Amino acid sequence: MEEILEKDILETKNSIMKKLYLILMLASMSAFSQNIIIGDSQVPYIDTQTSKAERAPGLWKGGIGISDLTKMVNKYPITPSIQNVVISIGTNNRFQGGVVELFQALKRKFPKAKFYAVQGSWGWGGVRSISSSTVYKYYLQFQTQGAIIIDPAIGPGDPHRQKASYNLIGKSLDKIL
Repeated sequence: MEEILEKDILETKNSIMKKLYLILMLASMSAFSQNIIIGDSQVPYIDTQTSKAERAPGLWKGGIGISDLTKMVNKYPITPSIQNVVISIGTNNRFQGGVVELFQALKRKFPKAKFYAVQGSWGWGGVRSISSSTVYKYYLQFQTQGAIIIDPAIGPGDPHRQKASYNLIGKSLDKIL
């Protein structure tokens, strides 16, 4: 009985610590915290090229796919103060599935937000055989869910370096947000 009680106390303590961590992350965001960028390893590249949004702590990580991002969003607190969410996801799951589930989570956690989708990269690594038309069709699913598609796409080739497309994406975001 004592072991069960200790386990319950530990689980409660861990739950409280996770919530406190999220609260502190939200409090640390700058004045532009109404506009966030979430997703995969391209988030920092997008972040450096826009002055009107910033990466959201706990909602981006290199190497993740759309189902991982959905799980992260589901753990995030409901935040009505977020006005705009820029999403960079899709390449790591090879532009397949998960869009409806992601948007169900996003709309629940950010009920007042508008959504913007940055189209990913193709023609390298695990997406070597993916074409631009496949990428475009994938992001049309984001549009169906209410997102605005940002042009241009990150584009062909390895995205893990500063590309000219990031600068254009940043300029587009700065005009919209």
